[in-house]
Formats: sequence, structure tokens, C-alpha cells
Amino acid sequence: MSTRVTNTFNAKAVEKKVKAAIGLYADTAAKKMEGEAKINAPWTDRTGNARNSIQGDFDWQGDKAVITLSGNMDYSVYLELAHEKKYAILKPTIDRNAPEILKGCQRLVK
Repeated sequence: MSTRVTNTFNAKAVEKKVKAAIGLYADTAAKKMEGEAKINAPWTDRTGNARNSIQGDFDWQGDKAVITLSGNMDYSVYLELAHEKKYAILKPTIDRNAPEILKGCQRLVK
């Protein structure tokens, strides 16, 4: 009597599910940072344009999930870098959230 074992493991399907999970997590993290940055921006609004232009995004670059947080006004760079970074919100938000985001991604792939 012989027993035959068939391998039914589908690596491509697993990879697709893991990539979808990472993408959903990264997109959620990007939107969370966007909201946090908009709420915590340290400047006083005059038009509201700078605050409203803050955008958190996620995209794939090859096999890498890339999360971005940006200010999309011509003067966003000025807010981030001038006045000894007194009005910076993008980098501080990323710095505050990055460790938690990376831990969450690591939990997804374990």
C-alpha cells in the first residue's frame, strides 16, 4: 500500500494575498498620517490651502510599498524648512508614525 501526497501549496496566491494585505495596511497608514498632520499643523491658517493640500499616499515601486506624506502648495517647503522648522509637520508626523507602521508591516509578513 502506498500513499501519495500532492502539494497543493500555491505560492503565487499567498504572495498576492500578502501584497494585498500590505497595500491595505500602507494605504490606511498613509491616510492616518494625513489626518494627523492636518489636525496638528502648527501654523495659523490664512486660507486653509496648505492644511488642505496635505496628502498621504501609498504606491508600489516594484516590490516595495512606499508611503508618502506631502504638502502640495508652492510654499509647503517653506513651512517645513524655514523659521528653524517651527512650522514643520510632515517630517515630524512621519518620524512619529514610522516605527509603528514598520512593526505593523512586520506582523503582516510573519
